[in-house]
Amino acid sequence: MQIAITDQTLAVLVHELGEECRHVVDLIAQLQLATLSVEQKSDVLAELMTATIHLHSHCDQDFQDAIAQELEQ
Repeated sequence: MQIAITDQTLAVLVHELGEECRHVVDLIAQLQLATLSVEQKSDVLAELMTATIHLHSHCDQDFQDAIAQELEQ
C-alpha cells in the first residue's frame, strides 16, 4: 500500500502501525464471539495486552517528532 508520506522511515512506521491496529481490531472481534472458551479468551486477552504494549512503544516521542517534521514540509 502506498502511503502519502515523504520520509521513508515514517512511511514504514505508519504502515506497521496500521497493521498492528488491524490486528487489535481482529482481537476485539474475537472477544465478541459468543462461543469463546475461557482458554481462548485468556489467549486473546494476552495477545491484546502484547499488541497494546507494542502500540504504546511504537508511538514514542521519535514517532511523534517524525510526524511533526512531515507536517512542516
